[in-house]
Amino acid sequence: MTNRVLEISNLEKSYGDHKVLKGVSLAMDKGDVISVIGSSGSGKTTLLRCVNLLEDFQEGVIKIDGKEIGYEDVKGKRTKVSAKQVTKDRALTGMVFQSFNLFPHLSAAENITLALKKVQKKSKEESAEIAQHWLERVGLPDRGTSFPGQLSGGQQQRVAIARALAMNPKLMLFDEVTSALDPELINEVLDVIKSVAADGMTMLIVTHEMRFAYEVSNQVIFMNDGLIAEQGTPDAIFKNASSDRLNAFLKNTKF
Repeated sequence: MTNRVLEISNLEKSYGDHKVLKGVSLAMDKGDVISVIGSSGSGKTTLLRCVNLLEDFQEGVIKIDGKEIGYEDVKGKRTKVSAKQVTKDRALTGMVFQSFNLFPHLSAAENITLALKKVQKKSKEESAEIAQHWLERVGLPDRGTSFPGQLSGGQQQRVAIARALAMNPKLMLFDEVTSALDPELINEVLDVIKSVAADGMTMLIVTHEMRFAYEVSNQVIFMNDGLIAEQGTPDAIFKNASSDRLNAFLKNTKF
């Protein structure tokens, strides 16, 4: 029995003539926390969006729990799976975005229970129990009846994290989840992610918070121009950077 949660082989993604991902390969085992760093335009967010099937991709294979997602071989031809199957495949991952993407007309608890009831067909009672568990887990036990407009940005982002975790995904994807937050709210969100990582959740994190990446990850990936330019332990990447490009990217980062 393998612990391999995510396997990406030779992933290529283009927008017209512009190739954004140029053959990315990556493997993650259960409990791995990998942070992805790099300049804007290096392909970090596109990588996550392909794993979550929010983007089509032209070449390569993505497997979650050993199963290919998004595409299948039909009579020797690479074929996109049905919309229904895409929804099933996407449910294997939970994704938290830069913007919180909460429904403003629903309370915090209702934002969490919506997909539990609609997608996983759980009862109203069970969904409410799960929502309360995760609200407590992200430090918001008494905010279930609050609407997004009544919450700070950090609280909204923690509700978004609770909503994704409530679906019990195999893999969590975080895309620059603190970039829309005021500086004083950033740590409350990062502390929640660290706590969930400590529980053993497998995570792929795109971040510009270098200290956080150093502390939370067991591997760090540096992307440059659509490729994984370097991959290693946090110490190897942040304290013993071997390439001029990585050194230039980290020049203002001090540990």
